[in-house]
Amino acid sequence: MKYVISLLFSGLMITGSLLAQNSADNSHRMMRGGTVTNTAEDMVTSISSRELFLTENSMNNYYSATWKRDIYRDVPNIEGNETLFYPTVSTDTRVNLFSLIINLLADNTIKAYKYEDQPDFNENSERDIREVLFENKIAYAVVDNRTVSVTQEDIAKANIVSYFVKERWYYDIKTGKGDVRVVAICPVICDRGRTFPIFWINFDDISVYLARAISPVAITNVTPVLTNASIFDIFRNRYYKGSIYQVGMRNLSQYFTTTESLDKERARIEKELDYVQSRFDAVAIAHHED
Repeated sequence: MKYVISLLFSGLMITGSLLAQNSADNSHRMMRGGTVTNTAEDMVTSISSRELFLTENSMNNYYSATWKRDIYRDVPNIEGNETLFYPTVSTDTRVNLFSLIINLLADNTIKAYKYEDQPDFNENSERDIREVLFENKIAYAVVDNRTVSVTQEDIAKANIVSYFVKERWYYDIKTGKGDVRVVAICPVICDRGRTFPIFWINFDDISVYLARAISPVAITNVTPVLTNASIFDIFRNRYYKGSIYQVGMRNLSQYFTTTESLDKERARIEKELDYVQSRFDAVAIAHHED
C-alpha cells in the first residue's frame, strides 16, 4: 500500500508541473561549456508553486510518534544502486543525483549541513557551498553573494562512492500506523584512496526535485511494473542496498570489532526490522480493509 501512495505522490508532482507555470530561473546555475543544451536536470529543478505545495503537505512528520528508531545505512555504488550514481553527467533523459544536489546548493535552493554522526538541521550546522566545493576540489565561479555556477564536467570528477542514508522507523499514535521514512542523505567521496562523508541534506528539502527525476534503468532490479519510478520512489520505498553502520547513537563498528561479529549483529538487526515491517504491513492491510 505504501508503494502505491508513493507512486501517486510522484504522479501528482509531474502532473502539477504541466498544469502550473514554472517561475524558477535556473539559467545561470550550471555552466556546461560549449553549446548549452537542455537536460533532465533543468526540468527537475524548474519547480512550480503547485508542486511545492504538494511537497509541503507530504513532508516527514514524526511529532506524534510514540516509538522511533533511527537506522543509518551505507549505500555503495554496487549493482542494484545504479539510480543513485549513474549517469555520471545528467543527460536529456536522466539525472545524476550528486549533480542535482550540488546545483541546488549552488543556486541556494537547498542547504547543506555539517557532517556529524547524527545530522542536525539548524543554522549553526549549515555549510557554505563555496567552502564545500573548495574542500572537495570542485571548480566554481561566483555569480553573486548567494549563488555560484559549476560545470557538469567538474561535478562528474568528484568520485562519489556511496551515500549515507538515515532512515527513521516509527509508530504514529495519531493514525495507529507505522512507517519508515528517509530523513537525510549524505554523499561520500573518495579522494586519493581515502573516503569521507561530505555533508548532510535534509530529505524533505530535496524530495520535490527527486520526485521529478524519473529513473527507469534501476527498476529492472526491483520489478518490471514500476517503469516510471523516480529517485524519490527509490528512497521512499527503500529500493536500495545498504549495510547498517549505526543505530541511534550507537556506531556498530565501535562495539563489534571483527567482521564476523559485525555481520552477525547487522543480520540480527535486519531480522528485527523485518519483523517490525511485517507488523506495519499488517496494520496497513487492516486499515485498508476497514
